[in-house]
Amino acid sequence: MALIVCPLCVREDDVFLLRTLPDGRKEAECRDCDFTFAYGSPTPEPKPAAVRKSTPRKTASKVVPPRPIAYVVPQFPKAAGVAPAALERAEALKAEFLTGTSYEPDPQVARHWAKFSWVFSADGLDKAVISDLKLFADDPTGGSTGDPTEFDKAWILLGEFEGARRVRAMTDHLLRGRGELEDRLTDLVSGTFAQSMPGWGESLLTKTLAVVDPLRFVPVLTYAQKRAIASAVYGLELPEPDETSWTIGRLAVWSNDLLVELLGEGLIDQHHAAQFLRWAHDQS
Repeated sequence: MALIVCPLCVREDDVFLLRTLPDGRKEAECRDCDFTFAYGSPTPEPKPAAVRKSTPRKTASKVVPPRPIAYVVPQFPKAAGVAPAALERAEALKAEFLTGTSYEPDPQVARHWAKFSWVFSADGLDKAVISDLKLFADDPTGGSTGDPTEFDKAWILLGEFEGARRVRAMTDHLLRGRGELEDRLTDLVSGTFAQSMPGWGESLLTKTLAVVDPLRFVPVLTYAQKRAIASAVYGLELPEPDETSWTIGRLAVWSNDLLVELLGEGLIDQHHAAQFLRWAHDQS
């Protein structure tokens, strides 16, 4: 019997068979790199027996695509839906924050943002050195994207050239791909994009958007964080993600725009805005 080779780390001595999938393929686990994968060819489904005319046919279930954005976005909570008392409290918190804390833009963050704004540009993406792409994943300057272990492991196992190729492909699709930004972001976060890079998830993708469009995107890097802030600070209950209407990319973008609208005037930049939102959340 041929040995099973892990497609990620290309090892065979630590690969174990887990189960047979419904389509006849096998599922195996590589305990060396903690990667689960399917292998083999699906078993052709047997042809159904002839159905008598008197027997009603069963309709095959279909994957329902996400509803068009134009039909969904009007249902997303609006700034006008914030209760007057909640809005008054949020404004009082902002006034307290602005009088009680001082803020100066961090030159280090400004340099970091400027550098990666070029790295992710159409002109810079293919010219940037590979080490800069790795640096962006690991460096918390301007916004921590969490534990980089998954990304670092994939970077080592795939090799830096393949890792960099995938990061470039994901970034180009996010910023300049076809279709709406919200749906491109969903493809990348959910891993359905063909050239996905393990570990380059929602936080890194959202930070990329904040770098290239710093006037629009607040560096609050997950929808879960923005949803918690909207509830605690403004009393708005934002929807949970689903696969048909409230996809993660749509919610991530729309919640960002909603919070920016609610923030109003008085904050110096979006880093200042993120600082206030986190502070206000903690006061609740």
